[in-house]
Amino acid sequence: MTVSAVLPTKDRPALLTETVRALLAQTVVPDEMIVVDQSATDEGRRAVTALVAAAPAATRPALVYVWDRAINGAAAARNAGLDRARGEIVVFCDDDVVPEPVVIERLLAHYTRLPGLAGLAPVITNYERPGWLGRVAHRVFRLGPFRDERQPVYWNWRRYPEGVLLPVRMFTGALMSFRRDALIGVRHDARYRAASVGEDIDLCWSLVGRGGRLAIAADARIVHNKAPRPARRPEEAVLTSWAFLYDKHVTKTPAMQLAFAWFVVGVVLGALNAAVRTRSRAPLKSVWAGLRGVRNDYAGSTFLAPRPRAS
Repeated sequence: MTVSAVLPTKDRPALLTETVRALLAQTVVPDEMIVVDQSATDEGRRAVTALVAAAPAATRPALVYVWDRAINGAAAARNAGLDRARGEIVVFCDDDVVPEPVVIERLLAHYTRLPGLAGLAPVITNYERPGWLGRVAHRVFRLGPFRDERQPVYWNWRRYPEGVLLPVRMFTGALMSFRRDALIGVRHDARYRAASVGEDIDLCWSLVGRGGRLAIAADARIVHNKAPRPARRPEEAVLTSWAFLYDKHVTKTPAMQLAFAWFVVGVVLGALNAAVRTRSRAPLKSVWAGLRGVRNDYAGSTFLAPRPRAS
C-alpha cells in the first residue's frame, strides 16, 4: 500500500524538522510527504526540502510543499493536503509529533490484515494520567457519545499486549491514518479554523456515522510534544467543541439530551472546584463564556466560524 503523509504546520520550524526527520527514519517511509505551511517565513520549507533531498534515493518520498498563509488552521491545512494526496493510506501527522520508527510499518500491517478498517491511530505515550478525581469525573459525567475512550487508552498504554487493536469512535489529531477511499466525500468541517479543538473527533464521527470502523493500534506509539498555546482556561473550549459535535452528530433523543446536560453539569462542577482551589473567578468566567458562545452559535469562539447565513 502506498502512503501519503500530510503535515499541517505554522511557525514551528524546529518542531516540524524533528517530525519530518522521524518520518524519514521510519522502517517504511511514506511514498509522498505533503507539508501545508501557514508560516510567516519559509524557514520550515527550506529545512524540510534539505532533509528530504538528503534522504537515500531508494526511500526518498516525493515532496509537495504548500506555503500559503491564507490557509487558516490545521483542519483547513489537512483538507488541502488530502486534496493533493495520492496514497492509498493517508497519514495526518501534526508538526509536534515524534513517531517510533515502526509506526507506519505496523499500521500498514493492520490495514493489510483487516481490509474492513477505515482508520487507525497509534497510542500516545506521554499523556499524563490525571489524579483520581479527574478519572472519576471522566467516568461519571461523560456518558454515551461524550465518553472519550481515547484517554484511558493513552493513560494505560503499557497494559495492552503487542498487536492488539482497540476499537474507538474517535482519534486524536496528533497522528491519525485513514484509507483514502474511506475519506471520499468526507472533509474537516470548514467552520473549524485556527488552532481548533474537536475537528479530529468531528472527522471521525463523520466516518463512523456511515459505517466506518476505527481502532487504536497498541503496538504503534508516538510522543506528542504539544507546543505551547496562549494561556487560557479550558472550560470554554471544552463546552464549545463538544456542543458543536453534539449539535452536528447526535440525535436529540431524551436520553442524549440528558447525557449532554449531565456533561455540562460535570464541566460546571469542575470549574467550581478549580475556582475554589485557585481562589479565582477565571474558571467560572470560562464556563460562562462557553455557555454564552453555544447559545449564540459559537460567537466569539477562537476556533469555530459562525454558521453561514442563508442567502
